[in-house]
Amino acid sequence: MRRRYAFLWVFVFICIGCSSKGKGFNRGELKKQIGVVNPVTDDAEIAKTLKRKSNLPKPFKLAVYFKNPVQSRVANPAWRWSEEDKEALLQMIEKLKSEKVVSQVFPIINSLVQEEDIKSVRMAAAKHGADAVLIFSGIADVDRYINHWGWTYILLAPALFVPGSKADTLFLANASMWDVRNEFLYITAESEGIDENTYIAAFGENDKFLIEKAKKNALNKLADQIEKMIKGQ
Repeated sequence: MRRRYAFLWVFVFICIGCSSKGKGFNRGELKKQIGVVNPVTDDAEIAKTLKRKSNLPKPFKLAVYFKNPVQSRVANPAWRWSEEDKEALLQMIEKLKSEKVVSQVFPIINSLVQEEDIKSVRMAAAKHGADAVLIFSGIADVDRYINHWGWTYILLAPALFVPGSKADTLFLANASMWDVRNEFLYITAESEGIDENTYIAAFGENDKFLIEKAKKNALNKLADQIEKMIKGQ
């Protein structure tokens, strides 16, 4: 019994020790983790990039790749591309196919890509005979803290019925479309989904559930952006 109460008191003091205001999200750091190309600082490489030209036929053959979720930090909660996520984005692309913007669509399976840099993805797309490759990536973060009711947790019982905890969830989604032959960048788009949840400490939703809500919001917005951009090519 004493051990049980000791555990509860430790839990309470951890909660009280948390800031009543969230730490927020470091969007700059998160965005660095989901890119497929390292920043270029060499003048020769910049000059080489400027020489690349659009080489997209109309209609064009499009490969699609979903980059594996980034888990480079312990703080990044786990998530995955669900079949529902992929289906929603592929439906948008199928719409472009029906409008004669895209002639064929080739989803690339992850096992065909050894390294997830742009050259490796282009190689996989080339094996499919695609003209361009559309790469999707994403990253999530969850910020948990107590609100102005959190101080009541020191009484233990309120942790069972007082909504003194908050969880802010961010999902950043990114998409970029590249020429398979010469690595010309056609479009790049990003969106974010945010979910704000107030909950009772003893009954809070897990990170996976919260991320799913934020992810769905972000991907819906991203799909709208991509459709408009590709039509403009």
